[in-house]
Amino acid sequence: MTASLFGIYTAQRSLSLNQAAIDLISNNISNMNTPGYSKQRVEIEQLTSGNISNIPQNACQDSLGAVISSISRNREAYLDTYFRNENSGLSYFKELQGNADLIENITNELDEIGINHSLDEFYESLHQLGGNPNDIVARNNVIQKTIELTSKFNSVYERLENLRTSIVGDFTNPNTLNNSKIQLSINELNNKLSSIADLNSTIILSTSQGTSPNYLLDQRDKLLDEVSALIPIDITTHSNGSVTVNLGNTSLVSGQEQTGFFEVTSGDINNPAIIQIQNGTGGTLVNDAYSLIDSGKIGAILEMGGSDANKLTIKSVMDDLDTLAEELATSINGIQTSGQYMIENPVGSGTYELSGDPLVTIPPDFFVDNLGATLNITAKTICLNSAILNDSYQIATADAASETGETGDGSNALLMAQVRDSFLGGLGGATTEQYITNLVGKVGSKTNTIKNNLDIKENVTQQVRLRRESVMGVNLDEEMTDLIKFQRSYEASAKIFSIVDQTIKTIINMVG
Repeated sequence: MTASLFGIYTAQRSLSLNQAAIDLISNNISNMNTPGYSKQRVEIEQLTSGNISNIPQNACQDSLGAVISSISRNREAYLDTYFRNENSGLSYFKELQGNADLIENITNELDEIGINHSLDEFYESLHQLGGNPNDIVARNNVIQKTIELTSKFNSVYERLENLRTSIVGDFTNPNTLNNSKIQLSINELNNKLSSIADLNSTIILSTSQGTSPNYLLDQRDKLLDEVSALIPIDITTHSNGSVTVNLGNTSLVSGQEQTGFFEVTSGDINNPAIIQIQNGTGGTLVNDAYSLIDSGKIGAILEMGGSDANKLTIKSVMDDLDTLAEELATSINGIQTSGQYMIENPVGSGTYELSGDPLVTIPPDFFVDNLGATLNITAKTICLNSAILNDSYQIATADAASETGETGDGSNALLMAQVRDSFLGGLGGATTEQYITNLVGKVGSKTNTIKNNLDIKENVTQQVRLRRESVMGVNLDEEMTDLIKFQRSYEASAKIFSIVDQTIKTIINMVG
């Protein structure tokens, strides 16, 4: 009778085990498309009374069937680490590529119908004026072409400046940091780190109670993947179920607490946004985390908004435009101020004559900045001198050696036109046209390098992702195979239960 009761208990445990396994398979299948879900499996072990007997009948009674020891997740830690390292690099190149494309679109306006085209028309207008310096239409044409040229300088620079401000803010206006991409990314990072600390706390509690909080572990792993897309991180798993998250040697999450908080502060012209890491009480752990964040989306934002001359940055293109504007202004101004210009006859006859004895006057600068000075001419500030804008006869078309009355002299205007073919030292010995072509080519070349690196990183990351998915992902064929196995086992256990039940009834009837 005792043996029969053992059989009932064993069959009942087998029914419960197989039903639980079938339920788990159903859960796997329903979550096969859930992002971050790890396939779960039942870990089965034999249950015994713990007694060892040499009597066969007693030994059979000591074997109490099977039980589920735990529900585990199909994960491989080294694949998680590998994927997160590659994912950080992939996000880095994706962010670089996105910004590089924007820079390339803007700099494409330098060539063809952009600044290069306007420069050609500007030089051509000076050449026409040199051939007919008394023609008011030719003089006004120079003014018009100059305005178009300076406006394109200002426009391209402004677009680059706005792009830089949108990602790292403007150090002269700290309020621009609030809506910048770097600030939004840092806010996202802090929120995810806080969530990881909260999950650590719940996981520690669940683990201490002997349960396996698989759902919480999946949530935390998904967050860790997302954090790795923002910055490079090192992760250590502890026996209590918690993880430690580090950036270099700086702890960001330890146990149940977020130990590192990221803060964005205003920097300078070279690096408008400075990333600091603070502790929970506001003390500074890292003054400038730029060197630590060398990959991930945030690393790419800092690099693109920075001033590394060896890499493609927004500032490097802005600096190149400033150099071009300054060298053009210096060359044209030097020729303009060394010539002679037409002024209104002081007698008031309405006629114009060349400046000269007894009216010794230095012609005004051709290009100035937006404040009317020549000390700070950049692509952003370059403009036509208002003195020339208001009186086209202020253009010094004549050579300084011309005698008063030689109103037909246009040699100085021709000298200005010849700047087109001049090899300027400030431009590295290139002409203005060559400099623009080199600038556009340099941006295109660096953008192409970023794209190639992105393609390589995408391929590697995809391979790692597929390898990881093959482990943690739900395979429908495998689940169906397991379903059939546990279903057959359930049916067999039910059959045993039924047979034992009939046996007990027979024994009872015989005794009765």
